Amino acid sequence: MIRKENDRVVYLGDTMENLSWGWVQFPKLHPMRNGNIGLYIHDDDDSWVAFDGDTAGKWLVTEDKGVTWRAATMADRAMMGTQLPNGDVLRSHPNLPASLIGVKESPWRFGNYRNPADTLDPVLPEDDNTLPHPITLTCNVWGGISKVYWLDTIPDKLIEKRFCFSRLNNGETESRYVYADVDWKYRTIVSFRPSHATRTDLEEVMLNNAGLYSDSDVVVAPDGSLYLAHYRGCGANPFTGVYEGTTNSYVLRSDDNGYTWKLRGYIPYKEPDEEKDPYAHLQSGFSEASLAFMPDGSMLSLLRTCDVFQGAPEWGPTYLSRSYDGGSTWEKPVYFKDRGALPQLLQLANGVTLAAITRPGIYVYASRDCGHTWDEVVEVMPDTDRSKLANNPPEHPNFHQWAGSCCNCTILPLDDNRALLAYSDFYVPDDAGVKHKGIRTVEIVTD
Repeated sequence: MIRKENDRVVYLGDTMENLSWGWVQFPKLHPMRNGNIGLYIHDDDDSWVAFDGDTAGKWLVTEDKGVTWRAATMADRAMMGTQLPNGDVLRSHPNLPASLIGVKESPWRFGNYRNPADTLDPVLPEDDNTLPHPITLTCNVWGGISKVYWLDTIPDKLIEKRFCFSRLNNGETESRYVYADVDWKYRTIVSFRPSHATRTDLEEVMLNNAGLYSDSDVVVAPDGSLYLAHYRGCGANPFTGVYEGTTNSYVLRSDDNGYTWKLRGYIPYKEPDEEKDPYAHLQSGFSEASLAFMPDGSMLSLLRTCDVFQGAPEWGPTYLSRSYDGGSTWEKPVYFKDRGALPQLLQLANGVTLAAITRPGIYVYASRDCGHTWDEVVEVMPDTDRSKLANNPPEHPNFHQWAGSCCNCTILPLDDNRALLAYSDFYVPDDAGVKHKGIRTVEIVTD
C-alpha cells in the first residue's frame, strides 16, 4: 500500500492577498552530496526575467530528512544537484533572456523568402547585429506576438546557446557556473515582450532563454551516462527540420559527465486523445517532462500538456511514453491522467515507481510493474474548492484561488521505500490564524 505521513509546514511567506502569482511557489528539492536535502523556493514573479535562482528565491536545507529546516549557506547550495559518476555535482541553471535593444531585424519578404531550390538548412544573417528571417509568428490569447527563429541562425553574440550548469567538482567546496556545448540541430527560439508584476525597466522585446529550465533534472542512467528531458515551444523535428509549431519534449544525453550534450530523441505532440481531452488542440503540446529508468531496462517519460496560452484552461492531462532503446525512439504517448502540472516520476530502490500528478489537487500514484499499471494512489491535497480557506473568501474565486496552490511539486527519495514531496499551499495559518502562502512537505511511504 501507499500512504502519507508527517505533513509539515517548512516555510511561510506573506498572504495571498499581498502576493502575485509566482511568489512562494514552485518548490524544488535537490539531493546533496553529503546526504542532506536542499529546497529552493521561488520568491518572485512568474516571469522569464525572474527565473534566476541566485536572486529570485529562498534556499533551505534539512539535515534530518525533512524534520527541521534552516537557511542554506553557499557551501550548502554548492552541493545541491545530481551527483555524477565522477563525483561532481551538476545542477541545471537557466540562461537569462537576451536583450534586443539596438539589434536590427531582417526585412520581411513576400513568399517567405524562399525559392524551390532552397533547402531547410538555417542560414546566418550577414550582419552579426541583425536578426535572421523568422520562421513564422505566433500569437497568444492575450494578443502577445512572438517571432520564431532557428536558433542556429541567431548570431552567437546575441544569445547564449549552450546549456548552463552549476558544477561542483569532486574534491572541491565551491561551485561555479559552466557552459556545455549542445549538439542539437533545428532548435527554435522565440522573441517575446517581457512582463513582471513590479518592474517597469524591462526591454520592449527580448529573445527567450535558449538553455535549460530550473526544473530540468540531470538523470544518471544505469550505464553512467547522463540524460535530460527538455522542451521547446514552437518546436521542430530535430532530425528533418520540419517545423511543427507545437511544444515538444526533447531528450538529450551526455557521455562525458555533462561537459557536452547531444540530442538523443524527441516526443512530438501529435494525435492527442480528443475524446478524453476536449481541449486537446488548445494545448500547446508536451512540456515539463520527467524521466525515470525502470528496472526492466526501459525508460518512462511523464509529460504535461496543460497550458493557457492558446485558450485551454488551467488544467490538462498528462501522457506517458516509454522507450526501449535508451531514449532514441519513443512509443506513442498514451493518456495517463486528466491533469498534471510539472508531473514527477520517481523510481524507488524497492522497485516501486511513483508519479505525482497535480492541478487541481495533488495526488501520488504508485506502480509495482515498471509503470504498466497504477492501481494505488494517495491524496495530498484535494481537488475541491479551497478558496473558502482564504482570509477573505471570494464570492466567485478564480482558478488560482479555487485550487489554493500552484500545485507544482517536487519529490526525492528518503530511503528505499519512502519519498519526500514538497508543494505550495496558499492557505497556511500562522499562530494567529492568518492564512499565508507557504511551502509544505509530506512523506510518501510504500509498503
